[in-house]
Amino acid sequence: EPIRRYKTYHSDIFSTSSESPSIISSESDFRQVRKSEASKRFESNSGLTGVDENLSQSQSQRPRQYETPLEGNVINQEIMLKRQEEEMMQLQARMALRQSRLSLYPGDTIKASMLDISRDPLREMALETAMTQRKLRNFFGPEFVKMTIEPFISLDLPRSILAKKGKNEDNRRKVNIMLLSGQRLELTCDTKTICKDVFDMVVAHIGLVEHHLFALATLKDNEYFFVDPDLKLTKVAPEGWKEEPKKKSKAAVNFTLFFRIKFFMDDVSLIQHTLTCHQYYLQLRKDILEERMHCDDETSLLLASLALQAEYGDYQPEVHGVSYFRLEHYLPPRVMEKLDLSYVKEELPKLHNTYAGASEKETELEFLKVCQRLTEYGVHFHRVHPEKKSQTGILLGVCSKGVLVFEVHNGIRTLVLRFPWRETKKISFSKKKITLQNTSDGIKHSFQTDNSKVCQYLLHLCSSQHKFQLQMRARQSNQDAQDI
Repeated sequence: EPIRRYKTYHSDIFSTSSESPSIISSESDFRQVRKSEASKRFESNSGLTGVDENLSQSQSQRPRQYETPLEGNVINQEIMLKRQEEEMMQLQARMALRQSRLSLYPGDTIKASMLDISRDPLREMALETAMTQRKLRNFFGPEFVKMTIEPFISLDLPRSILAKKGKNEDNRRKVNIMLLSGQRLELTCDTKTICKDVFDMVVAHIGLVEHHLFALATLKDNEYFFVDPDLKLTKVAPEGWKEEPKKKSKAAVNFTLFFRIKFFMDDVSLIQHTLTCHQYYLQLRKDILEERMHCDDETSLLLASLALQAEYGDYQPEVHGVSYFRLEHYLPPRVMEKLDLSYVKEELPKLHNTYAGASEKETELEFLKVCQRLTEYGVHFHRVHPEKKSQTGILLGVCSKGVLVFEVHNGIRTLVLRFPWRETKKISFSKKKITLQNTSDGIKHSFQTDNSKVCQYLLHLCSSQHKFQLQMRARQSNQDAQDI
């Protein structure tokens, strides 16, 4: 049963504008791309033409460790190692030149003066860490595959000031954090630590500036539940985690949190930092493979070719051949079952080659632009049940634009109902039932959840996503006014 992640309020109603749905509860305790040819990819203004040619070259020629191909070729590996040495020397020369110009990463905020009382030390630390980590990446292939076999990184959160003096009991416990890169962090902290402290520690480690778009989540039955940052870890941890094992031979209870995107930008061009784009890219890449976000066969091939360019750089036949990647790392299972794999293995390198000259940064942004046009982009799925018994599965999808209802047949999701915020009159829940009502016909659509805590969680998720949309709309309006 999902742990309760949000505080109980006597009133949980919000109405920020005339078009805002009211979100209420009857509980007494809480009232409340398709693109037919890859060659057409640059026809729009969002093409992959580089603004900073030197930076594009330095990113596309970054030295990397070659991922073991399905059919190993010793000669190709020797060529690759020699090429890596040459590229390393070229990259070091470029970096030295750019450092001399005091502009290593255009677009990132320059560190403020020590006398500037308005500066944000956490932001500065994040920028420094982000620069360092981006320079250290030196491998080919999916990052979330490579990093899963790397040793975990240990972090230590300072002891809580709430701990009583002279208390001998050891309240230090370990929490695993899975990053979008596939890297696992092992964080040692007090049992009284709140979720926000863990999140801040993770953000500082990653070097993320736009951290308001992300959150920590638990995973239950293949569904992610975002945790309330103000809750103590003990409120979301599995049973037995807080207690120290009575026997030394008995293993401690495993507690894992996942670093995920909570708020998806409707227009990825508004993302301000390269590292934020990269985090978006990592999650969407994996969501496609895990079929958390569906797309048609043609779009799957387009996204696979963009991913190959981002992760391998320019295609070179004499080095890469045709077996330089694994199909399951670039195509979802459903697509692989439908298509002729021998044809795909020949076709993908050709599509990869059409993106020659595009940098990692440019290609990842183009990948995001293709994803943002998909119906299931940015949707958080949760299983619900219709009021009347049915053999059809129902998924409630919550996103920044509203609530979507999907029917599931043989693993295929079909959109059947939309509740845009503008057209949603009310969202309410009572016990295990959540009800949505639109403004056009006033019809109420009710769904059953596993328990009241899931209902309350979905209510808060709807509220936070709607508020995020209003904030983004206000930000865009301010930007448009400044442009005028």
